[in-house]
Amino acid sequence: MKRIVDIGFQKVGCWKLKEEQVDLELNSQENTNNVLYAFVCEGKVMYVGKTTQPLKKRMYGYLKPGKAQSTNIKNRNNILASLKAGHGVDIFALPDSGLLNYGGFHVNVAAGLEDSLISNLSPSWNGMQSKITGLTGDPKGKTSNFIGQTANENIAEPISNDVDQKFQFQLRKTYYNQGFFNVPVAYMEAFGEDHDRIEIFCGKHLALIDGHINRSANNTNSPRIMGGSQLAYWFKNSKNLDDKIEVTVLSPNSILVE
Repeated sequence: MKRIVDIGFQKVGCWKLKEEQVDLELNSQENTNNVLYAFVCEGKVMYVGKTTQPLKKRMYGYLKPGKAQSTNIKNRNNILASLKAGHGVDIFALPDSGLLNYGGFHVNVAAGLEDSLISNLSPSWNGMQSKITGLTGDPKGKTSNFIGQTANENIAEPISNDVDQKFQFQLRKTYYNQGFFNVPVAYMEAFGEDHDRIEIFCGKHLALIDGHINRSANNTNSPRIMGGSQLAYWFKNSKNLDDKIEVTVLSPNSILVE
C-alpha cells in the first residue's frame, strides 16, 4: 500500500457489510471523473482499475453488477468474501488533475499508470478478462465454422433505457482486416469498463466471439471493441468492405453484430 500512497493515492472510502451484503461508503472524490482506483485489504493492494465515469458510478457497478459484467461480479464476490472473513477493504483513488501534458497534448494519468501498477504490484484480484475462441474454415469463402459456443436460445435481452440501443458503423478497411470497431461517443456509456470482457454475437446464427473493451485507444475514452482475428474472419466471410454493420447493445458486456 505504501507504494501507491507515495505516488498520491488517498483513501476515499471503503466497502462494508450491511445485512450480510456488500455496501459502499465513499467520503470523497465520488463525483470525480478519470480516476485510478485501488482496493486495499489488510494493507495489501488487491485490485487496480481506472474509470472515465464518476467514481461513485463506477463503484456502483461493483455494488450492483449486471449479469454479464464478469469483472464486477468477480470483484464483488472477492470483496464480500474478504468482509465476511473479517478483513476490511478500503478504496483508494488517484484523480487525474489534468495538469500533465506532453507536446501540447493532455496525458491521462489514470490510463498511463494502470498497466504499470498492475505489472509491478501483481494485485491478486486483477486478471485479463478476455479470451478468443477458435475458428476454422476457408477465409476466402463465405462460409465459416465457429468452434465453441453459440447462443441461439440463451442470448440476453437488450437492456432498456432512454436511448436507442442500436447503432451502425461503416466497415472500413482497418476494421475489416484487424477485427475491431469504435463505438460512437453517443453510446459510450452503454458499455463496460476498459479491459472488460465482452461477448460478441455474430450474425443470424449468433456465433460467439469473446473479445474485450479498449477505452484507451480513443482520446474521447469511447470504447473500441476488440474481436481480433476471429472478428476479422467473420467480417471477411460475412460482409464486404464499406458495408453498414448494425450493432445491438444487449448489456454493457454483450452485443449483437449483424
